[in-house]
Amino acid sequence: MPYTPPMTKAELLPALSSVVLLRLGDYARRPVAEQARLTAQLDTVLAVLLPAIPVASRIVLAGSGTAAVAVLNNAQAALTFAGHALNANQAGLNLCIGIDHGPVEVLAGEAGNTLAGDGVATAAMMATFATDAGLLVSQNFRTALAHMSPGAEHALVPTVNYSDEGLRTYQVFCLDPLALRRRRRLFIIIAASATLLLLIIAGSLRQWVPDRPRPLAPYIGKSVTTTLDHLLRFNSGHP
Repeated sequence: MPYTPPMTKAELLPALSSVVLLRLGDYARRPVAEQARLTAQLDTVLAVLLPAIPVASRIVLAGSGTAAVAVLNNAQAALTFAGHALNANQAGLNLCIGIDHGPVEVLAGEAGNTLAGDGVATAAMMATFATDAGLLVSQNFRTALAHMSPGAEHALVPTVNYSDEGLRTYQVFCLDPLALRRRRRLFIIIAASATLLLLIIAGSLRQWVPDRPRPLAPYIGKSVTTTLDHLLRFNSGHP
């Protein structure tokens, strides 16, 4: 289990944070030996990726095939961490990841610290829904990401809505790494089209209004003498 620094009283108070919950799929159904192997792999993923998030900005709790990472005041860091963790599925880890932005608190008990709050509960629900997608986020997180890193939220695209056992419906988004690239390409196409349209309009006006005012026409192709030229000639003695 990753090391978690001792919590101060201030850290025990509820706070808004981006919660990334990682859950190993079908963990409870696997043999004990395989559970131990998967847990070790999950700990390795955390050990590799967590240094990218400052220690003072994160709270990490892990155990029983799950890990919760609460990231304070940095939704983009939470999404980046989750995206990198998702790559571990290419090695057969089968992670289901959910992200929410909401209140969390650390509860101290006899068995150790636990992370609780609406942010954790909703992130856990997102992870439950993420069996196929691998990574799902809530509307609250997407809104927080748009506020903290404007534009980054376009990488999160809507997917089907889900409902829990209490018939509460969640608006859910999945990560589409190519969405930002498509958006930039669309802006380039729009800008190029607007430029072409302006050139066409300018060419049409030149044909439709041939007698438009041309104040510089008398000077085109002629040498224009400026006041500075007169002064230079006078000082040099030339007329």
